[in-house]
Amino acid sequence: MGLCSGDTGLSRGVTNPASALAARAAPAALSDHMVKILKSGPSALAECADALARGGIVAYPTETVYGLGVDAMNGDAVKALFAAKKRDESKPSSIAVADLDWAKKFAIFNETAELLASAFLPGPLTLVAEAVAPLPLLSLNGKVGVRVPSNAFAQALLRLFANPITATSANISGAGSVTRASDLDKSLLESLDIVADIPECEYAQGSTVVDVSDGGCKILREGAISAARIEGVLGRTHNL
Repeated sequence: MGLCSGDTGLSRGVTNPASALAARAAPAALSDHMVKILKSGPSALAECADALARGGIVAYPTETVYGLGVDAMNGDAVKALFAAKKRDESKPSSIAVADLDWAKKFAIFNETAELLASAFLPGPLTLVAEAVAPLPLLSLNGKVGVRVPSNAFAQALLRLFANPITATSANISGAGSVTRASDLDKSLLESLDIVADIPECEYAQGSTVVDVSDGGCKILREGAISAARIEGVLGRTHNL
């Protein structure tokens, strides 16, 4: 029997996520919603971070596919993101953070999570783990999905913004993911504030999503990291 079961077809700045979410005042809405297309560079990073701070939605590249980012600690911005994607609020989005220390402020890392994180993060892996505290629309049944992207732009944006951002694919819910800014859905663009047009989606497929919340390993989606590679890491470690 394999180590991983399940359907293979198918975020540094905050110490206490729950109290920070309650305390943080909702930023003023952006004055208009004309999407701005930006190329790579310090000014692009600064504008993306500024839009996030004001409650905006940013399309940004990762090493897998394009993602949509909002401030994960801003409940109004998260709701706006779900509305833009036409995503059911019962289907939470994962969050992106810059490193493991930061991830552990939001998710509880058991032995399985530590092993997989050591092998694959930063990189195209989403770990679904027990949440440190509830995050509206981003955690469900006491669990939260955490990404630590390896993409240089995403990393720089996370470090500049200094808060977790959402890590959901840049598409209308149910539609295919995209790896180029030029392929973003026209109706989705109407809800975005900034698109970082940077062709850096190295793997060109979604992250592998693994639920490790109970100490086991359940693959919810096999993506850029194969089930065999995940099982290989855990199998060697446990001498199975």
